[in-house]
Amino acid sequence: MLKVSILSIGDEICIGQILNSNAQWIAEKCTEIGTEIIFHLTVGDNKFRLIESLKYLEKSSDVIIMTGGLGPTSDDITKSILLEYFGDQLLLNKDAYSDIEEFHRKREREISKLSLSQAEVPSKCQVIRNKLGTAPGMVFYENGRYYISLPGVPYEMKEMMVNFIIPLLINEIEKRHESVVKYKTIHTSGIPESNLAELIGDERKFMKEGESLAYLPSTKGVRLRIGVTGMDFSSCDKRLYEIEKTLISKIANFVLPLGNKELTETVCELLKTKNKTLSVAESCTGGMLGAEITSVSGASEFFIGGEITYSNWAKTIRLNVQEKTLLEFGAVSEQTACEMAENVRKIFNTDFGISITGIAGPTGGTPEKPAGTVWIGLSSREKTYAKKFIFGGNRNINRERAVFTALNELKKVLVE
Repeated sequence: MLKVSILSIGDEICIGQILNSNAQWIAEKCTEIGTEIIFHLTVGDNKFRLIESLKYLEKSSDVIIMTGGLGPTSDDITKSILLEYFGDQLLLNKDAYSDIEEFHRKREREISKLSLSQAEVPSKCQVIRNKLGTAPGMVFYENGRYYISLPGVPYEMKEMMVNFIIPLLINEIEKRHESVVKYKTIHTSGIPESNLAELIGDERKFMKEGESLAYLPSTKGVRLRIGVTGMDFSSCDKRLYEIEKTLISKIANFVLPLGNKELTETVCELLKTKNKTLSVAESCTGGMLGAEITSVSGASEFFIGGEITYSNWAKTIRLNVQEKTLLEFGAVSEQTACEMAENVRKIFNTDFGISITGIAGPTGGTPEKPAGTVWIGLSSREKTYAKKFIFGGNRNINRERAVFTALNELKKVLVE
């Protein structure tokens, strides 16, 4: 199996100034073609640490993919260090020089000497032309190992990965007759990780040595990631199907019905295919449910609108919740959640109405209604009901859990 390590270079990543999205994207694309990702390493713009990182990674890697540090300024040190690391010298690359000239010409910019200096590359490397920027990528091959240096700018890096590096790695896998690793994810909702694990039981009874099952919980639900290895993707697919079939026989009631889609996409697809419409009434989530639904392209086909009614005044004026309901039972109650869900459905004339009302926390709780108490209402033309949930003390997590719990309730009704 081709072993790949990812080395991200830059002080801005080390100090948390930017999120390291490059490493995540590279790992995902390399995994898709069957390589094994063995290390993610981040190092600052420091000569000694970068050299030590390369020495460490090359002990167990077939491919080291580096991003960052290829710019023209003094803090961009990757090229100079690779030059020293491989005992090489700089040469002017005519293609890179031409690309830099063209880049500036199209933008009607004056070309600086610093920009043109990026066309000077180590003589031992294979140049990857940069169609979207000025810093060319570089590929070194030493002692049966690839050292790949790419720009840190995400769209420049991605263009080189897709059009040059991924084909290179696929060719290397085939040439070496390497085995491949493949993963499949099963999306579940409406069940905690520990309960899911109890239903599945001991995976060693139906999985072979070297195969893996990982539980990946989030506020959206629990994802199950199955991993297998084989000599080709066909054999991996066959084995993944066998394991998936066994798992679904144990947890069918909690598996999302549309294959590899997550909860929000599943609910939206079900609404679309069943030709049903939806409206929402939100209190403690402040519009998060509506935002989550409209994050899916084409939501206007089924999502009509909603109301954010944070105060009791807004609940009565905008949603026609009765004042006596609020006085007798409170804003966070089964009765209020039901009125919110039913009334928003009638106001927007939709097939379904969802409501969320709760105490997000960390303040505002009482012994009877502690922080994290949330009522979620669901109304259809046939019936209206509400369910109580107690999520915990973290405000942001409570709001997220409320959104995805509400979507899961709608999913269950749509599937039924």
